[in-house]
Amino acid sequence: MEVEIISKEAIKPSKPTPSHCKLYRLSSLDQLSPSIYVPILLFYEAPTTPQKRADLSSQLKSSLSETLTYYYPFAGRIKDGSYIDCDDEGSLFIEAQAKNNLVDILTFPKLEALDVLFPDEKQWKSSRNSSVLAVQLSYFDCGGLSIGICISHKIADACTIFTFLNDWASQARKSGESICPLFNTTSIFPPNDEFVIPELEFVKSNVVTRRYVFHPTKISELKATIVSNSNSLHNPTRVEVVTSLIFNSIIQATKIRSFGLVKSYVLAQTVNMRSRMVPPSVRNSMGNIVWYFPVMIKDNEDISLERLATQMREGLVKLCDFAKNVEGKDWLLMAAASENNGSEHSMNDAYKISSWCKYPVYQVDFGWGNPMWVSTAEYPYKNNIFLIDCKDGEGIEAWVTLDEDVLFILQGDEEFLKFASLNPSI
Repeated sequence: MEVEIISKEAIKPSKPTPSHCKLYRLSSLDQLSPSIYVPILLFYEAPTTPQKRADLSSQLKSSLSETLTYYYPFAGRIKDGSYIDCDDEGSLFIEAQAKNNLVDILTFPKLEALDVLFPDEKQWKSSRNSSVLAVQLSYFDCGGLSIGICISHKIADACTIFTFLNDWASQARKSGESICPLFNTTSIFPPNDEFVIPELEFVKSNVVTRRYVFHPTKISELKATIVSNSNSLHNPTRVEVVTSLIFNSIIQATKIRSFGLVKSYVLAQTVNMRSRMVPPSVRNSMGNIVWYFPVMIKDNEDISLERLATQMREGLVKLCDFAKNVEGKDWLLMAAASENNGSEHSMNDAYKISSWCKYPVYQVDFGWGNPMWVSTAEYPYKNNIFLIDCKDGEGIEAWVTLDEDVLFILQGDEEFLKFASLNPSI
C-alpha cells in the first residue's frame, strides 16, 4: 500500500490544563505496563468530495481538541515510566492519502499492508519519553477512510482506549453526551518507585501473525461440544471456548515442533478488573486496571477442550475472589506471591491472551456511521493472541502471533480449521 502524507500537526486541548493537574503520577499497575503503543485501526465509509473531506478533517481535529481537555494526560509526554508531564504539547495528528481502494483492502485483507495506516508506524513501538497519543486519518482513492490510533499502554488498557474513542466520537457528532473520565487509579493502586520495568526491545525473530475468524455458528458448535463432555461447565462464554480451542491447538502444534521436549504450557488470560473489585471501579476509571490468571498444563495431563475451558473458569473465579478481599495497595504483593503457584514457569513463558470482546468497538461513530472493520496490527513478539468482536457482536477475530514453525503446523491442523477461518473477507 502506498500512502502520501498530507499534513502533520499537534492537536492541543481546547482549554489549558490546570496547574494542579500538570504532573500525573502513574499507578503501580500503570508502572508495570510496557511502554509500547497499542494500535487500533477503524475503517469507515464517509464523504469523499474535497470540501466534505475538509469539513470532516476540521470536525475530527476540533472534537479531538475538546476531548483532550477532559483527557488531559493524553496530550502530555511520558517521563521515565513513572509520570506524565501534562504540558499540553498535544497529540500528533496526521492526514494522509492512501492510493488504494477501500473495497480491495476489505476483500483481501493483508495484515502487513496495514502498517502505513498508523501514525509514523508507531504500532507496538516504544512510547517512552514520547507523546501518549497519535492519530492518522487516511483517505482512500475510491472513497472511505481509516483512522489509525496509537496510544501508550502506560496509561491505557483496552477499556480506557475504547472509552476514549467513544467519547471523542460523541464530541465529533455533537451528541450532547457528557464526558467524565476519572484519572483516579493512583488512589486505588498507589505508585511504587521500586518497580523498574525494562524497556521492551524489538528483536528480529521468526514470528508470524495470522488473523482467524470464528463465526457464530462455529462458536455454537464448540460450546455444544464442550457442554456435552463437561460435568461442571454448563454455560461457557465465547471467549472461553475460542481460547480453549486455540490453546489446545497450539499445544498440539508445539508438541510436534519440539518432538515432545516441551513438558508444560502456561496460558495467561488478562481480565478487566473494574467490575470485579470491591468496591467496583467504574467504567470511566482511566488507566490500567487489569490483571491476569494462569492456566497451567503439563504434558501428561488431559488437554481436552472441556478441561481447558473449566480451568479458565476456575482461574477467573479465583482471581475475582482474590480481588474482593485485597485492597489496591496490597494487590501486587499478594498477586506476585501467588502468581506462579509452584510452577517452574514464569509468565514470560506464557501464551498471553488479551480479549477486547464486549467493549464498544463497533460503536465508535464520528457522525458518518459505525466502522466497517476494526483491527489492530501485526505483533512483533511471539506467543500473543488478541481477541476482538466481529461486527455482528457474535463472532470473534483472533490475531495469533507464534513462532513461524509452530504457526505453520497450526495452519495444517484440520480440527482447528473446522472452526477457524483463515483471514476471510471483511
